[in-house]
Amino acid sequence: MKHNASVMPPALASRAKGFTIIELVVVIVILGIISVTAASKFLNLQTDARISTLNGLKGGMESASAMLYGKTSALGLDKAVSASINVEGDDILVAYGYPAAMNDQTWSLLIESTFLDAVWDTGRADWFFTNTDADDGIILYAPSSRKKQSDNCYLEYQEATETTTPVFTLTTTGC
Repeated sequence: MKHNASVMPPALASRAKGFTIIELVVVIVILGIISVTAASKFLNLQTDARISTLNGLKGGMESASAMLYGKTSALGLDKAVSASINVEGDDILVAYGYPAAMNDQTWSLLIESTFLDAVWDTGRADWFFTNTDADDGIILYAPSSRKKQSDNCYLEYQEATETTTPVFTLTTTGC
């Protein structure tokens, strides 16, 4: 007579067949919820990166602006409509002691980064700038992937006036 060592009681034998359909559905639903949540987080990484980059540029520009104002104020240039000050061998244009809204003569020298004109340049750059009206005292900086103003992902710098300090405004709805 053969002896079967793997004899199970009938109650346990019915459970050993695997997952029930309900358990399978619950696991699939949970995995679906987790994947949708994770996917939305990963899709927002580029947006968060662009906004973070703009915030970093804003912080750098605010710091450079404050340091430059300290130097121009000490030299008595803080009341001048337009002036030039030498910083580490570069002549920086200022308006009322703060950086002028000019790229080549101001921000590209202060920040030491590659800024290309968004309208004319098609090369690779860290940033693109737009200054459509040189007399309005406003310049826009955007990451290379969102270089048009209509992309709504930029930092706007409005230079100081006789009665106001410079204004830095972030627009991030299109980042």
